[in-house]
Amino acid sequence: MDALALMLTGLSDLSLYFRFQAGVGRPPRPALLLRMLCPSGASWIATRDDTVVGHAMWAWAVGSPGTAELAAVISDPEQRRGLGVRMLAIAAADAIAAGATHFLFVVSAANDASLRMVRRRWPDATAERDGGLLVFRAPARVPAQDKPLKNFLMSSTSRSGASSAAK
Repeated sequence: MDALALMLTGLSDLSLYFRFQAGVGRPPRPALLLRMLCPSGASWIATRDDTVVGHAMWAWAVGSPGTAELAAVISDPEQRRGLGVRMLAIAAADAIAAGATHFLFVVSAANDASLRMVRRRWPDATAERDGGLLVFRAPARVPAQDKPLKNFLMSSTSRSGASSAAK
């Protein structure tokens, strides 16, 4: 938990806002870290040289059976190198294996990089505007990846035994 807190503390204000759409304390509250590490689905961290540089997760969307919300946050120096897509691909495959039929992405309308990624990787996603956010819903599938990644270690932080039928 401390290593993830350290990564989040090192993020720019903009990266924190784009991931959480709200202010996040420095260091982040333990309750936030617990939700990130123990969601209703599963979560992963990526490390480089024993330092956490990324986190991805999926969680069952409340009130929408079979729908998993996917999310990731990557340290500022590691952004735009394919790590986020790789982590989301792992999360997507796991969510599908758990029974997800659709994915949900909640993205700030100002987050051009994430908007491009969702539209490129899930071109059949539909979007609805919710204030300053775009909420995408897409058929569940694993996104294609452009480039292989080297020097990263990905490890699962949690995996829920809950099925989509129970949500």
